[in-house]
Amino acid sequence: MIANKHKGAIFDFNGTLFFDSDKHEQAWKKFSADVRGYPFTDDEMMHKVHGRTSRSILEYLLEKKIPDEVLQYFVAKKEAHYKLACLQDKKNLKLVDGAIELFEFLEKRQIPMIIATASEATNLKFFDEQFGLSRWFDMEKVVFDNYKIKGKPAPDMFLAAAGNMGLSPADCLLFEDSSSGLEAATEAGIATIIMIDPTPDTSQFKDHPNVDCVIPDYTAFDPANYF
Repeated sequence: MIANKHKGAIFDFNGTLFFDSDKHEQAWKKFSADVRGYPFTDDEMMHKVHGRTSRSILEYLLEKKIPDEVLQYFVAKKEAHYKLACLQDKKNLKLVDGAIELFEFLEKRQIPMIIATASEATNLKFFDEQFGLSRWFDMEKVVFDNYKIKGKPAPDMFLAAAGNMGLSPADCLLFEDSSSGLEAATEAGIATIIMIDPTPDTSQFKDHPNVDCVIPDYTAFDPANYF
């Protein structure tokens, strides 16, 4: 790795800055059971849910295109399950270890940073309220699921994130956790992709040719080697 190579940092959020995959799985599986009589399988969670926009997930689940008003109704029902699960687990309602120290490192060196997430606006507000994200991020520039942008694995979110920082994707380092996010980042031309996985030694991304490294959290990342 060439020191000081990257000009900006892009962060996915769910499963990357906040370990909440279990909460999303719980909420989506319950929602799936309510809608079609049985929950998402683990394979569906991996390939059809994690990293995907709500529209993508719901249209897969319902097997049809849905208008915005129907989408918003269903999203509200699912997110109610999700937020309740988060608030009931106060012990784990926190940013991933080392994230704040990394933000401070980047802020001190005036390295632009941005979030690109498949979460929608109400969840983004919830995260800002819980974690104070606006302390480090310009929330007006955050890329999120606005029901219009193409979600991962399309590259659009990461292209928009780099653009919102005034950078080329080739100038950026990305932190991700999902296979759809990795696919999107590769297509977008992100310079370096670092995957977050609490079990890096057995991670599915461990030997992936497009992944620089897999880390359990940000305490295992030395930003001086990358920025």
